[in-house]
Amino acid sequence: MFQGRSPSMHMLLVARRGQARDRIVAELTRLGAACDVAETPGELLRAARCRRYNGVLFDVPTLVREKQFDKRVLQRLAEIYPSARLKYDPGTDTVFALGADAGPPSRDGLSVFTAACRDFLPRSLRRGERVEANLPAVLWRAPPAGDGGEKTCTVNVSYLGCFLFTTASWEIGQDAWVVFPDVSDVPVRTRVAWHEAWALRRSVPGVGLAFLEMPEVLFTELGQLGCEADEMDIACPGKAL
Repeated sequence: MFQGRSPSMHMLLVARRGQARDRIVAELTRLGAACDVAETPGELLRAARCRRYNGVLFDVPTLVREKQFDKRVLQRLAEIYPSARLKYDPGTDTVFALGADAGPPSRDGLSVFTAACRDFLPRSLRRGERVEANLPAVLWRAPPAGDGGEKTCTVNVSYLGCFLFTTASWEIGQDAWVVFPDVSDVPVRTRVAWHEAWALRRSVPGVGLAFLEMPEVLFTELGQLGCEADEMDIACPGKAL
């Protein structure tokens, strides 16, 4: 979710919906910082990989109550970006910030943190590099059941996804399942992130698929092909992307 605009600063906030989140976003806007909000682990990783940020903010009650957040991922984010933990006090309508760049808890903590982030070069998470590899694959539009599917192969692969040759029509955002028979008979759930139509231009037609899960056997195979994990994969190898 995108909130606000700023020509010079952009923050990533981990917070669930509610009054606290609204007040934090309002304070960041007042301080001249735009803000993207992530309330699920999937939103968090997608945001960090797709946009450059000056800093990351964590709403403490969200982290305490939302158990699905992987603590190793949160710790890795705190190591990569300037970060602060926030807590909103509705009684005084104050957002308190605590962290190495925010100083001790105070009414000025968020402004101190935001000021410190201005000197941080905005960055996104490094994506795993694509490796040219032709893995046999069977592409499905629904969970595999019996025979069927389109027999094809990969053009390139990475820990985040793959590009499959196909002349079929696909829509971005559409779910797909892929079986890599040389690796495992277990279908891997994916989502279409890119579609290159046949004869549209001088390029290979096909679909770019983002892995929504990463079986350990596939993770190992991609490593043997030369794929390198991105910064978040280093924190939690083999877990779902």
